[in-house]
Amino acid sequence: MLHREYIRLKSQHNKHLSYCVATLMLLCMVIGSFNTCSRAQTPIPKEAIYDKADFGTRIPYQKAHSDLTAQFNRYMKGDSVYLVINDTSVTAYKTDNQRFLKKVIAPALEPYLDELSGLSPSEIINELALFTFNMYQAYFGNSFYRWGGDLFDLDDPQFRGNTSHKRYGLDCSGFVMAPFDLAVYFDLLEDSAAIFSSQGFRYFCEKTGFQDSGGFGGSPNNFRIDTREMIFLGDEVFHIEKGESLSLENLKKLQPGDVVCRKGHAGMIVFIKEHPYYIESGGRIVPSAGGYPVKAEVALPLFAKNRPVSIRRGLLQ
Repeated sequence: MLHREYIRLKSQHNKHLSYCVATLMLLCMVIGSFNTCSRAQTPIPKEAIYDKADFGTRIPYQKAHSDLTAQFNRYMKGDSVYLVINDTSVTAYKTDNQRFLKKVIAPALEPYLDELSGLSPSEIINELALFTFNMYQAYFGNSFYRWGGDLFDLDDPQFRGNTSHKRYGLDCSGFVMAPFDLAVYFDLLEDSAAIFSSQGFRYFCEKTGFQDSGGFGGSPNNFRIDTREMIFLGDEVFHIEKGESLSLENLKKLQPGDVVCRKGHAGMIVFIKEHPYYIESGGRIVPSAGGYPVKAEVALPLFAKNRPVSIRRGLLQ
């Protein structure tokens, strides 16, 4: 009798304990979800987002070809190599964006090169920036960020971050460089006229003595520009202090290809239907807008919310 009563009370106790644990877990999930959303999401007015696929540019909107998506997709893992960093052996992964350039980007872009060659430098960069944004989203998703990713695979193989294993993708500075790199690669601009390309950066370093130091431990990095170097390149169009808004006067100064940079991150200005927009790889502004471009007058103050921002121009007209 006492034994049965003991079993009954123990059973009730276990049910009560299970209920408490389940309730606590649910509460933690809700709180955790709320905290994650509040940190990750930046409120952006719907009217500030260009939520259409077609940008209305000279290069038509590109869709991924079904016969190529098996080779080029967000799930492909880069080749691994062993590196010794600070006397420690690590497994790092190489990108292969050059293959995407040769197999996908070049064939899609070549029919429009003659038309692009007749445009001004800023118009060329505008077309190529929106084209790159379109192509990488089409094949690798709205979030195509890859730590250490650049168009020519110049950066060191990477071992840090949850995207460092990806074969394809661009990080923030790699994405900013891409339209400038394409312009020089396809002979649309001279390297000396596009300082934010790797070739233009090499020209700048050789001419001025500026040091290429974006590799591990400040080592050379094949003239692959890092965010710490971008803030010294080109001419500053204007500066936004931490927490400041964007004046109408400064908004009117923007042109396609202007680089928006601060410590640790960079994006760029493009024009869609004659209005300036901000695009980026990674960051929080474009991801918070569903992967779409955001009007500059909304994006730039958000970008400068916690740190000062420099808008820089590196195109020779």
